[in-house]
Amino acid sequence: MKIAVFIDPDGRTASLYQPGTVRVFESSPAGWRPVRDIPFALDDGMGLTEIRTRTLSMLADLAGCRHFVARSITGALLSFFDGMGIVMWRLAGEPEFFLQQIQQRVAEQAGRASALTATAPGRFIQPGEAPGEYRLNLIDALQSDGALTSKQVLLSFFQHTPFKKIAIVCDHVPKWFKREFPRLKLAVDIGKTADGRCYAVVFPTPPGS
Repeated sequence: MKIAVFIDPDGRTASLYQPGTVRVFESSPAGWRPVRDIPFALDDGMGLTEIRTRTLSMLADLAGCRHFVARSITGALLSFFDGMGIVMWRLAGEPEFFLQQIQQRVAEQAGRASALTATAPGRFIQPGEAPGEYRLNLIDALQSDGALTSKQVLLSFFQHTPFKKIAIVCDHVPKWFKREFPRLKLAVDIGKTADGRCYAVVFPTPPGS
């Protein structure tokens, strides 16, 4: 197993807008060992295009590594990480104190992965006001389990549940919607809630459209 950790010069987790390095660790019978350092630097003065380019380039270098740890991951970065299928962990401290804990948690969840995927809609997706309508607070769902992704929560529902629409409150619209919706014959309207959060309404596309 590999886990990437964004660390500061003192070897402790850092926010992605602080100076630091992405260090990739790999587990072995002897314990965890660093196998690669990836330069990565952002600052508040960068435009969104440059932030996106740098972030996606760094994530592309994490071949075979699906877990990323930082002290803070916010804003558009959440969308970029989620779109690449990266599981995000927000932790403080030195990697030696949490890498084994992450591995154990992932192993426990892998043992019940099929059941988790199948029950995700029942756990988080609630009936709406009319038959065939549903609602989901994706922010709460993902915060309840740090190893969950938006795709785990929603894809099974989209594939197997007949519905007229589902209203989703989220930090951002998942990038995989754009890739999967043509195949699933779904569409989405995007707006904002009164408190400024993203509000996405997903519905089946009319026949023939």
